[in-house]
Amino acid sequence: TSRPGRLPLRPGLEVYASFHYAFPILEFIGRAKLGGDCGLAQQLGALMATRVPLNAAEVDVICPVPLPYARAVRRGYNQALEIARPIAATLSLPLATSALVRRGQQVQRGLNRAQRQHNVARTFTADASVSGRRVLVIDDVTTTGASLREAARALYAAGAAQVIAWAAAAVD
Repeated sequence: TSRPGRLPLRPGLEVYASFHYAFPILEFIGRAKLGGDCGLAQQLGALMATRVPLNAAEVDVICPVPLPYARAVRRGYNQALEIARPIAATLSLPLATSALVRRGQQVQRGLNRAQRQHNVARTFTADASVSGRRVLVIDDVTTTGASLREAARALYAAGAAQVIAWAAAAVD
């Protein structure tokens, strides 16, 4: 289809993915995430911005899924933030880079569904800047949706009126 696909992850949380996590997208994401190619993350965001989910155009602010601080420092950038930049520019929306914070060093790669959910439980917090706002959360990949659900939980706890999640690619 010409629109990103909607994924059934949680009642009340709309989750979209632009692509299946398959070649060549998995190569783009791998190089953007682990290969140090920040430009590829931005190109992926620009490509996503040409295929905006219908409800994503009705949001107030864009919030990239944050990396744990130490990992962001080691990597030098957050790939979700770099993906979100061209989307925010295309939609003329503010980019809330500090509204959502992630504690700890949890790595999801290699974990099963139950382990992923446990691994990210209560690791996100959000500030009051999202109160009453419709938030579009951007991430690179969704496998089980655990990170997106936890990010949404924190945003709702901070008073967000609505949370829509949009990943570049979905594994499941």
